[in-house]
Amino acid sequence: MTFCGVINIMEIPRGLRTYIYEQSARKRWVEERLLNVFFRWGFQEIITPAFEYLDTFSAGLALSKAEGINGESSDSTGSLYSTVSLNRVFKFTERGTGRLLALRPDITPQIARTAATLLKDSPMPLRLCYCGNVFRGADPGTGESQEVYQAGVELIGLDSAEADAETIAIAVECMKELGLKGFKVAIGQIEFFKGMLSDIEPDMRGEISLRIHKKDTSGLEDILQRGKIRAEKRERIKKIPSLFGGREVIDMGRETADNPLSLGAIDNLERVYRTLVSYGVEDSVLIDLGEIRGFGYYTGIIFEGFIKGIGSEICGGGRYDNLLERYGAKMTATGFAVDINRVIEALEKRGEAEALPCTTDYLVIDFREDKKIALEVSRRLREKGCRVARDIIKRGLEGSLQYAEKMNIKRAIIMGTEDLGEDEAVVREISTGEEKRVRIEEL
Repeated sequence: MTFCGVINIMEIPRGLRTYIYEQSARKRWVEERLLNVFFRWGFQEIITPAFEYLDTFSAGLALSKAEGINGESSDSTGSLYSTVSLNRVFKFTERGTGRLLALRPDITPQIARTAATLLKDSPMPLRLCYCGNVFRGADPGTGESQEVYQAGVELIGLDSAEADAETIAIAVECMKELGLKGFKVAIGQIEFFKGMLSDIEPDMRGEISLRIHKKDTSGLEDILQRGKIRAEKRERIKKIPSLFGGREVIDMGRETADNPLSLGAIDNLERVYRTLVSYGVEDSVLIDLGEIRGFGYYTGIIFEGFIKGIGSEICGGGRYDNLLERYGAKMTATGFAVDINRVIEALEKRGEAEALPCTTDYLVIDFREDKKIALEVSRRLREKGCRVARDIIKRGLEGSLQYAEKMNIKRAIIMGTEDLGEDEAVVREISTGEEKRVRIEEL
């Protein structure tokens, strides 16, 4: 075998990652805390297949492609929640039938299908949550992940501002549960934007949307001038990218709106905000009426969560009342997803990952021939919920302690050395070297 061949079989595809030791422990820690928050709010977990027939995803993903921003919104690789285009889906053929299968690019369409079929006779609302991986093709050189781990909730069957506010409040609680400081949720209302463009020529809407999406005010001005849009309308549209901030943005949006759809969207946004104040999370909330990602998918409130110092959103979601109808059930829905990869990145960048758990609590080191006591100590610690490994290789004490340090084991329990009695042990803190002599029965 050539050297080049060895390199090839040792590689994994770009955009994928193997989690080892502390990385795996951090991922599991994040997942468990997110699920615990979901459970506390009365959501029940659903586990969907890693791949399904392509048609299952096509029905849902077609929504985001239908009204994309010059084709860019539907292909937006930075978006978290249900705005993935079909050309980013990994497809393959089912043996025997020849039907096209797809690795799931998004879990929400699967939950929509499940709600419309297996759960169609269940009482409403459905409070469903999930935790899993999705697969999305990325262009070479972008550095984007092609396997993304997500956890999220879907609240199905409630068409109210209170339902939207609940999902946002859950997102805030998730970030607090993870200890992420400086978290903010930017809330928009997609119907406000749709109303503002309702009297614009259809072929101009895509260009205007793209400039607002990119906060390109000079480009927006050029397009509005070329479109021969009346001066008053131009001034109103030009304000949209700057409608960002606190509670005052709701009033600014009402002054900017010039149609019933946009005014109704502002009223809805105000009701959601008032409910968030009742939840006591308004300090974590911003209003952004210039946020239009997922233009063809969302039908009302949209939101994204950001951490200071992390460039991409860490969670996102909103109301999507048209998706379940694609699967034969006319039900309203709202929800959001958390990007677990980005949560871990935020914890590591900010030095907060040090607080995450070690992979193993104790390494039991016993130099006696008879290992009965070591086995008993290990068993009892495991019964207490501790993670315990036995050092069953023959080597000196120094080698065992070095092993514990490299493997991020928190403590060592040492027995059977010459200076210890039969009923004694030493508990050593690996990080500091601090030792305490104890009676084995105390362990």
